[in-house]
Amino acid sequence: MGTISKFGTVCFVLLIVGISMFATIDTVNAAEPLKIGFIGALSTPYGASNKAALEISIDEINEEGGILGHPVKLITEDWKREVPLAVAAYKKLVMEDKCFLVFTEGTEGTTACAQVASRLYNSYPHLQFAFWTAHAGLTDLVADEYEKYKFLFRVYSSTADAYNKALDSAGFFKNTVGSEKLALLIEDIGWTEVFRKGEKGKLPTLKEYFEKEGIPVVYYAETDIKEKMFLPMLEKAAESGADTIYWLTGYSDTVTLTKQWAQSAAKDIDLILMSGASCYAAFWQMTGGQALGASSNWPQIEIPFTAQSRTLFEKMKEKKAGMLASTYGAYDGPWIVKGAAEKAGTVNDVGKLISALEKVEIQRGFWKWKFDERHEPLKGHPYHPSLIGQFQEDGKFVLVYPPELVKITNPEATYIRSKELKKRAGQ
Repeated sequence: MGTISKFGTVCFVLLIVGISMFATIDTVNAAEPLKIGFIGALSTPYGASNKAALEISIDEINEEGGILGHPVKLITEDWKREVPLAVAAYKKLVMEDKCFLVFTEGTEGTTACAQVASRLYNSYPHLQFAFWTAHAGLTDLVADEYEKYKFLFRVYSSTADAYNKALDSAGFFKNTVGSEKLALLIEDIGWTEVFRKGEKGKLPTLKEYFEKEGIPVVYYAETDIKEKMFLPMLEKAAESGADTIYWLTGYSDTVTLTKQWAQSAAKDIDLILMSGASCYAAFWQMTGGQALGASSNWPQIEIPFTAQSRTLFEKMKEKKAGMLASTYGAYDGPWIVKGAAEKAGTVNDVGKLISALEKVEIQRGFWKWKFDERHEPLKGHPYHPSLIGQFQEDGKFVLVYPPELVKITNPEATYIRSKELKKRAGQ
């Protein structure tokens, strides 16, 4: 009996130790898939691009063994740029599908979903990653009410980046373009509010910023997203003596704008566009070649950040999807979470995942990702950059900024002023 009792005691102790060791690794069944949700505007180029990049990323993660041995599954919902649909989709993904991570698009949709997430978090701990949302105030939520919004991270640019010294926006205009007098036009919409009004005690208006940096703004205007007749503003820009036009657009008709610029008195003034269709490589054809000399933020240019970049570019082409501003965060986002999970040793404890996300540094397809105290990605090479491309002879779309990435992308290219390009083309 004594021998049996000792044997039974040893077995019991080993069983308890085994259970304890298993519990410290993770309490989720290793065979159970981890679910990632995506709420996108699937009929738009950026929505389709984000979906494609997420699919590629998750397929690669699964090919490499998943996250801590768990396979990953993507569940996609279409919000059709309607906030009520985004909110309903978010609740479904978190409460019914049990997603531990949800990607959201758009300022309005992301902000509404963050409000819902803050109420759900205690009962359904999860992470929210935001892309295609530039509103500077988004991560004020994390800064002002950390415990309520600690689950929220941005994997995209912020409008506040325009003032970020590491990105040196003014330096691009002064040193790359050679701007001495600026015409500044800003689309009148929610995400540009900080540019137009500044933020008391924190950020100046963009006009004040440029003038403080030594570039006088000789013409300033705010434009409506429904505007179709840009000629009067272009004529005023030309009359002002500006040598550069910086037009911050997101939803304006940049095709019409660029065509009118090419035929106006401002045609020899350099045109830099913030975003919109101007970032697409196809913009050249869309404007009938009249984009010669025009530049755009976040150009659709293949930049070989890492050895993995070119593989991704080919896979995106197979899916007939383009590299847009939000595609970078869509592809790298799951890898960031994988790195944090490996650092935390769990996918089940979201609190530990958040702590790990606040410390981890990951590089997969593009630049190095590391978050600051606001859950914004660190900016400036080798971290999150500001990319600018220019349409040159025969529609060639070349990267012209930042210089560190120009060297590895198209080292023979430099920014060429619009007047010179048109002179070469006989225009």
